Amino acid sequence: MAYQFAGAYGGQVTLSFDFADCQEAGYVLVLPFFQGKLILTKHQKRGWEVPGGTIEPGEMPIQAAIRETFEETGAELDAVEWIGQYVILGEREQPMVKSVYVARVSGLHPLPKDFETEDVRICEEYPVPERIKDDPDFSSIMRDSVYPYVIDYIEGIKHPFAKKQA
Repeated sequence: MAYQFAGAYGGQVTLSFDFADCQEAGYVLVLPFFQGKLILTKHQKRGWEVPGGTIEPGEMPIQAAIRETFEETGAELDAVEWIGQYVILGEREQPMVKSVYVARVSGLHPLPKDFETEDVRICEEYPVPERIKDDPDFSSIMRDSVYPYVIDYIEGIKHPFAKKQA
């Protein structure tokens, strides 16, 4: 099943949780969980968001997910799983393809210096999509429909990374 909606910066987004719909991605988005709690990063310009970014030349998407999460949160991952992908058409000349990962954090390190993020938050509960839609403290990346659909998917499959560990 695929979902279609308007993107945060314009364009049309198609989100799928079916690997059969997967294309070659140029970007990653990661939902990292530490002891079952979602970690957010505060981008200097955009505000609170989940980590993500560009896949570097020669890098596999999962490597980018690990690198971006560390660079933006200081989180060390011990498990990473592809859960979906979205494609944005019309925002740029070429389609923007982002693979979505869910990850388990094994340890937290100090936030790396000289990157574009300035703080990290471990959320006791997920930020509520209806509350963050108009909140300028959150990145536009969090305010479109990708975030609520991904959270619903993770909850729907009862993903073990998102459960509080006993």
